[in-house]
Amino acid sequence: MSINQRLIETNIAALEEGAELLSVLKGSQYTEGYKPAFHSTIGAHFRHVLEHYRCFLRQRESLQFCYDSRERDQSLETDIKYAKRTINELIQGLKNIQSSEFELAYEIVDEQSQGPVKTNLQRELLFLQSHTVHHYAIIGAMTRAFGNHTDDEFGVAIATRTHQRTVRQNPTEKQLGESTCAQ
Repeated sequence: MSINQRLIETNIAALEEGAELLSVLKGSQYTEGYKPAFHSTIGAHFRHVLEHYRCFLRQRESLQFCYDSRERDQSLETDIKYAKRTINELIQGLKNIQSSEFELAYEIVDEQSQGPVKTNLQRELLFLQSHTVHHYAIIGAMTRAFGNHTDDEFGVAIATRTHQRTVRQNPTEKQLGESTCAQ
């Protein structure tokens, strides 16, 4: 599998994890906060994640991404069924990315950079997956606070999952933050 396809697949897998979690939540758990521990809702986190994917898929034809200009579709935050349908649409959108798109030069324009920053689809897919997992960690904590069970790897980064598997497979080896990244 090519690196491009792998990046698409890891994002699809992340979205599928989210859809699976949504299937065990009650509608009220999706829309109610869990104060004082959390000031937002599970739905708000899902909306935020899904809108980033929407921006990515919509804006890639323009060769420019601006995640600041999201729709802020409140229905994604309050309607769990709509969120599930949106996840399915996003998965289909990711599946439709053509390999030739990876050869194009892209830019990010946002409030932070205040000007164009060079990027490419590989980098943006890495960002989306990492951003999703970050929010899933919060969603997972909220879900458990409501008394639901989540998969042990929900909201855990791929590097952490890999490290944990390595430790389980080689329990006598010391693992001092070693990385598989090139030095």
